[in-house]
Amino acid sequence: MGDQERRDWALPPGEGIVRGMDLGYLDRNDPDERHFLILAEHPELIEAIENDVDEIVLEGNVMSPRLHITMHEVVANQLWDNDPPEAWDTAVRLRGLGYRRHEMLHMLGSVLAEEIWNMTTGRQVFDRTRFVEALAALPGSWEGARPARPATSRRPGRRSQARRRGRRPRRS
Repeated sequence: MGDQERRDWALPPGEGIVRGMDLGYLDRNDPDERHFLILAEHPELIEAIENDVDEIVLEGNVMSPRLHITMHEVVANQLWDNDPPEAWDTAVRLRGLGYRRHEMLHMLGSVLAEEIWNMTTGRQVFDRTRFVEALAALPGSWEGARPARPATSRRPGRRSQARRRGRRPRRS
């Protein structure tokens, strides 16, 4: 697999119009334009970022929109530059296991986040060996860290319908 395939996977060419900008005209070689392409892949975060919102709840998780996009950017840049090459090797391996691209980017980002955490809280230097070992541990480490999903019934009842609306269910 060549550089172009890796780059196309890391950041596919833009399509469509977002905030009045035709994504097809953006240059993926330009880091600023890559940022916009990554942001365009997350339309649910654009307004929060434009309004400088620090936290949102998305799919039941509290998150920082800016940090989310930043992590995507760093992973995309690692893949774009093939540095470290083990990140792409890991992506190819995960793709072979049937994971979707966005989830794979999150997996790669989780390894990066852990390394950043180690560097900032433990005042450690970047440890390439530890980083590469964490990549090799995917997807097991990712799957093991997922919260258990509650069992769902075939037909949503009052309780789950109320939860989707953000309210507590009424007692019958």
